[in-house]
Amino acid sequence: MADILIGTKTTDENGIAAFENLPDGTYKYVQKAASAGYTIDSQEYTITVSGGTVTEMRTNTPAETGTLTAHKHVSGDPSTPVPGATFELLKGSKPMLAESVATDAEGNVSFPNLMSITGTPQDYTIREITAPAGYLPNGNPYVVSVAANNTATQNVANVAQGANTLNVSLKDTNYQLLGLPGSDFDLYYVEP
Repeated sequence: MADILIGTKTTDENGIAAFENLPDGTYKYVQKAASAGYTIDSQEYTITVSGGTVTEMRTNTPAETGTLTAHKHVSGDPSTPVPGATFELLKGSKPMLAESVATDAEGNVSFPNLMSITGTPQDYTIREITAPAGYLPNGNPYVVSVAANNTATQNVANVAQGANTLNVSLKDTNYQLLGLPGSDFDLYYVEP
């Protein structure tokens, strides 16, 4: 007796290929194509489906990789490292790690084995999640191109905390006693 092909699904933006409305039974699946830059998993998997949603977790390995290293330092002085800052790694707007990673004693944090393609570097974003004690956070997202078989380095500066305060007071143009709530302001430190 021959197996019956139910259909072919392509993984969505979350990496899910959803086969719906299946009756209870035994199924097998096999990956037929891989995402660009990844090797295919050609193994055939057998699974019993019953009682609702069953999720199978599979992985693909990058065909080529590169490394992204961030160097955290004092603003205006790249030779003075800032250890203990934590970073998140994103591909587009999607987090790639469940936890943030902290800079070491030399102010470095490294993300190895990032998928890349020869001649087509891949963009990854790093963003500081927490600044170490005594420093203001650096909220800039840094988009870094990672080439296959190379290490891309991004310098990320921090400003030491001071004792000053800046209050931006927002009022109605015509009625100066009326403070306007709900407006957002971004503050940037201009590096010397």
